[in-house]
Amino acid sequence: MKKLTSILLLALACGVGCNRSAAPPAPLRVEELPGALETAFARAQPDVKALANQIVVAVQARNYPKAFASLQTLSRSQGLTDEQLTILARATLTINALLQDARAEGDPQAARTLNTYRIQK
Repeated sequence: MKKLTSILLLALACGVGCNRSAAPPAPLRVEELPGALETAFARAQPDVKALANQIVVAVQARNYPKAFASLQTLSRSQGLTDEQLTILARATLTINALLQDARAEGDPQAARTLNTYRIQK
């Protein structure tokens, strides 16, 4: 009886945990990214706000490897809100796509950034 109960509880837990109705976040358009980051991090701690600003500056300069590295650092910050985490996830999708485009155009720095990320993931 304990075995059957355990199996049923495990099956129930798996069924509840596998909710596929939530869609993944959509990437931000490149034009939206600076404004979204500035809005989401407007009231953040100065060091966190500075990292968000680094991402904005790097995107505006089309330095996508730098933007990606700053995104990774910012994502590991403590105390981020749900809104900030969502913006970071969407920004990561955007920057990743820009890096892939740059790699396809022959940018060796973009290729190195993506390879390093793949290896460390």
